[in-house]
Amino acid sequence: MSVELVKKYFEGFDLRNSVPCGGDVKIPAVVGFIFPEQLKEMIEKGEKPLIVDVREECEVQKMPFKAQGLTVKVIPLRELMNRLSEIPKEGTVVLVCNFAIRASMAKMALDLVGYRNVKVLKGGVEQWNQING
Repeated sequence: MSVELVKKYFEGFDLRNSVPCGGDVKIPAVVGFIFPEQLKEMIEKGEKPLIVDVREECEVQKMPFKAQGLTVKVIPLRELMNRLSEIPKEGTVVLVCNFAIRASMAKMALDLVGYRNVKVLKGGVEQWNQING
């Protein structure tokens, strides 16, 4: 990855209106997180984002993402860049994993290749399943 590509990526973030600088915008909204409550509200309004679970299949089997009526596509992080054709560039995509670490890495990768509709579920699958059990 070139330095210029990384510079271009970070130029898209304007954090001057974030809480540490005195604004009222929460940083998670700026860096692409969606809170479980926000996702639940989207679903209740009839929106159907694509859920991309970037965990390994064995993890998904032990603790599946509970999302009745939504499409959940399992694409392990290590396979993500080889399976881009399975992720649409239009519509909302929500990346999930156990704690949002791998999902955040996946978001950065997708941002770098031109995706602009991607969010990361804050708190991960476990927090989502607790709320939506």
